[in-house]
Amino acid sequence: MFIKSAATDTNQGRAIQAINEKWGEGPRCGRETIGIQVCKKKYAPFNFTVETNDSNGRKVVRVRRMFGCPHHSDLRKEKIERYGERQGWEPFGQWSLRKAQELARRETIKLNGDGITATDEESSAASSSSDEDIRTMCHNGKCTWKLKEKYDNVFREITGQSESDSDV
Repeated sequence: MFIKSAATDTNQGRAIQAINEKWGEGPRCGRETIGIQVCKKKYAPFNFTVETNDSNGRKVVRVRRMFGCPHHSDLRKEKIERYGERQGWEPFGQWSLRKAQELARRETIKLNGDGITATDEESSAASSSSDEDIRTMCHNGKCTWKLKEKYDNVFREITGQSESDSDV
């Protein structure tokens, strides 16, 4: 339930109120509830998974760009393929796929014990990587571009063409 006075001083509170006013229904329109269900699952820009290669038993960390929570990402990806990113959304390209892939490559090296020999402390820390550590590799801005000019072109990443190509 949303109570208007509870959060009108923050950007998120104002956004929630605007949604309530837009999609609320009945006598409580714009006051407490909206008529549609809202997903409560967390969004993370990338999904990291650890896979084991059957032929040699080595582990590989794979990265996949997400466009919503794990349950809705594919649906949103289809919409972006068809129509491009919506105006007003935070751009998905602000999270660099290249940076995420580099983090995944480094974690793969740590998991397999490859690379330069490390001290005992470093090697024990590397071998204690958990699934939770891998899932949160891009948190705290590690994969975020600071300059807008560097943002990834997500539409081109998905479709192989730029948005202007689809207009022609």
